[in-house]
Amino acid sequence: MADNVIFYGNIIPLDRDTHRDLLFDVSDDRFGFAAGSHIVPAVFDEFVAAAPHLPVVFLPGVNAPVAVFLVGLRAGKNALVSGDGRWLGNYVPAYLRRYPLMFGEMEGRDPITCIDSTFSLPVGKFGERIFTSEGTELPALVERMTLMNEFFLAAKRGEAAVATLVQLDLLRPVTIDAKFESGETLALHGMLTVDAGRLNALSGDDFLRLRNEGLLPAIYAHMMSLTAIDNIRKLS
Repeated sequence: MADNVIFYGNIIPLDRDTHRDLLFDVSDDRFGFAAGSHIVPAVFDEFVAAAPHLPVVFLPGVNAPVAVFLVGLRAGKNALVSGDGRWLGNYVPAYLRRYPLMFGEMEGRDPITCIDSTFSLPVGKFGERIFTSEGTELPALVERMTLMNEFFLAAKRGEAAVATLVQLDLLRPVTIDAKFESGETLALHGMLTVDAGRLNALSGDDFLRLRNEGLLPAIYAHMMSLTAIDNIRKLS
């Protein structure tokens, strides 16, 4: 139903009868599910807001590169999730904020609202109901569905944006080297970033294309965001 479902377990349609009594976790310490990954999917619409706080890079995908936030330098370790599940950064990616909801896509059908069936409120925690006893959607669900819809549409726009970057040959592979206070060093390979030299060498028509497609703010934000890698290194 979806190509990229990191952090999600079994995805099923949301049902107002089956999930009538489900409670959403709305607490500040609800991000423990993201602790086991050093990347989080990103969409272009987030780049400007996130750039001062989170590095944005691209990873090779099956069909095209995909944008991600680099949230750790050690594979399988999110440096921005505390031991008790709190987000330590100043910007929380929309991909995480929409959890446990996502749109499910099936060929020939409109997208449907889905939920991770493995999600449940931890024992001892208080949550917010998403349906009334009559099955009416409550604010906790409406807010999360709105975010889910915005993310879905932004992801579609992002696919077109990445296609433009690829067509203009603006992405190049990079290696991120890090040295920790302990003296340990590591290198992350396989990531892609916009090449400033290639961007500056574009013809006037190609640069105008980026402007007309509204991509310049996101591109420059992506390039600026790479300075935040050092913040992640200090937390990793």
